[in-house]
Amino acid sequence: MANTEDNQWQSALSAIDLSAIESLKTLKHEQDILDERLKAMEAMKTDVASAVYQRVRDDYTKRQNALDEQSRPLKQAAREQYARLRALLERFEADHEAIKLDQQELELRHKLGEYDDKEFQRRAKAIESAVKDKSEARSRALELKARFLEAFHAEAELDAVTSPGTRRDAAATQQFSVLSGGEAAVAEARTHEVPAVGGNEPPSKTQMMPAIDVPEPAPAAALGAATQIFRPARLIPQNAEAGKQNCALTLKPLSIGAASGNDLRIGGPGVEAKHAQISATMSGFSIVDMNTKHGTRVNAEKIRERVLHNDDVIQIGAARFVFREG
Repeated sequence: MANTEDNQWQSALSAIDLSAIESLKTLKHEQDILDERLKAMEAMKTDVASAVYQRVRDDYTKRQNALDEQSRPLKQAAREQYARLRALLERFEADHEAIKLDQQELELRHKLGEYDDKEFQRRAKAIESAVKDKSEARSRALELKARFLEAFHAEAELDAVTSPGTRRDAAATQQFSVLSGGEAAVAEARTHEVPAVGGNEPPSKTQMMPAIDVPEPAPAAALGAATQIFRPARLIPQNAEAGKQNCALTLKPLSIGAASGNDLRIGGPGVEAKHAQISATMSGFSIVDMNTKHGTRVNAEKIRERVLHNDDVIQIGAARFVFREG
């Protein structure tokens, strides 16, 4: 039987609103027809008077613009719902990976004699039930994802906004310049920031951010003559294994593992003494797995090195974190 947490996540999945999808599918079909007619017109251009060609082309273009206007609010609503769905899908996939580790741990303890056959079977049955619940939830999420994709030409269109409660605008990111020699200066964000969904904060105008305290600035030779863009970020724990405190990311590399000398110390099965490291690079924050046996996962994919993006789910052992910019 699914536990309370599973029920909450599955209830959230059932709450995904698909009301905009069917209308968008109809509008998309009409847009596709106009696109095909406009393409076909090019082959017929020399067969008709230029005035006729232009008149029909203008009519189709006008219809396209009208469809775009109808689609815009529906697409925004669909994107917001898809962002919630994507977060749930990532959670289900991460949970499924965590259960696999639980299975390996149970089998190891059984082989070591910690559990007799009866206890092993009891615990294995509970894990199998959890695997089934997670698999069913993941399948439902993938089915919903397919329905969203039917209403858009590409998944990139659905990823235009972030999940609820976050703020991200490619043109309005708070930027910090790290000058050669390690001297920090503050840049201004001169475009409006996208307000958090459901929040009460108004869009901000030009914001002056406080200077960042960099305990160990990188040497000028390492940074090079060019200015490096640094966006503040943090790791947000998602379960008990990850702890309770958010972990701020700075220019100093963050070491993660079971050993006491790590900046972020986590334990449990599948976590090695020096497991992973997150560093600021010219491309953004990058996570590197330290050649561990069980590996490090980002969005349920096993990686060796990966540039992190907003809302990426990082899993080390059973511990899960969300990487959040801003």
